[in-house]
Formats: sequence, structure tokens, C-alpha cells
Amino acid sequence: MSETSVEARVHAAAEEIEREGGKPTVVTVRARAGVNNGDATRFLRTWREGKLAASESIASLPPSLFEQTQRVAGLMWAEASQLASASHAAIEREWHEQKALQEREIAELVESLDATERAATMAAEAHAAAKAALEAEIEATRAERAQAVAELEEKNRVIAELEKQIIEERAAAEANRNTIEALVSRIPSADETE
Repeated sequence: MSETSVEARVHAAAEEIEREGGKPTVVTVRARAGVNNGDATRFLRTWREGKLAASESIASLPPSLFEQTQRVAGLMWAEASQLASASHAAIEREWHEQKALQEREIAELVESLDATERAATMAAEAHAAAKAALEAEIEATRAERAQAVAELEEKNRVIAELEKQIIEERAAAEANRNTIEALVSRIPSADETE
């Protein structure tokens, strides 16, 4: 077996163990890579040295590059915040408009229903002979009322969906904010780079 393939297997095993949340040791790497103790020890050392060298090269950013990354992170944060706020405001505005429209329609329907029932009652008392016609009008009003209830239920469903969207937008904005904060926190400060 070639030394490079043994080294590659040890490095892959160490990466895999670390990804799983474990700490790569000679014993765990040896078992995972299927190599002898000497190879596991030697190549685990090279793997650790490589990781250390990579982290040191990331930490030693030139000040101008560090400032640029801070500016970019700040711009990204501002843009993400602005987009999240605009999106949230638009959804909330639409929800308020829908709610106000529904409330007006409900008030109009209730007023219409009340007026129709009053007219039917007065007509029934005044015109006993027109009882059949008035009953047909009452049935029509009941159908309108049922339709109004169905429309109200649909509009309530739309309101619930809009509320859900608002919650999702808030969660997405929070996730974006957390991601950006995590990215910004990874950028070393000017004191650390000196």
C-alpha cells in the first residue's frame, strides 16, 4: 500500500471523526482508517499540523484586507436588515389592509342582513298575503349570510396564512441576523491582527 493512500485514509478518518463531533486520537483514527499504530500516529500528527497551519494563515490577514472584510460584512448586515424590515413591513401592511377590508365587509353584511330582516318582518305584518314571497326573501338572506360566513372563514384563513408568513419572515430575518453576526464574529479584530 502506498504511503500517500495511507496518509489520505488517516486524514479522511480524522476529518470524519471531527465532523461527527469526536476528537481524533491515534486509537480512533487507526480503527477507522484500518492502519497500523505507527502510521496512525505519524499521519495524525501531519493532519494536526496542517489544520494548525491553515488556521494561522487565516488569522494573519493584512490590515487592509481585514478592513475590507469588515466593510463588506457591515454592508451585508445593513442590506440584510433593510431587506428583512422592508419585507416584514410589506407583509404587515398587507395584513392590516386585508383585516380592515374584511371588517368593513362584515359590518356591511351584518347591516344588510339586519335591514333585510327588518324589512321582511314589517312586510310580513303588513302583507299577510305576500307571506310566500317574504319567505323566499328570507331564504335568500340566509344564503347570503351563509356565503358571508364562508367568505369570513376564507378571509380568516388568509389572515392566518399572512400571520404565518410574518412569523416565517421574522424567523428568516433572525436567522440572517444570526448568520451575519456569526460571520462578523469570525473576523479578527484589528488588535488581534497586529
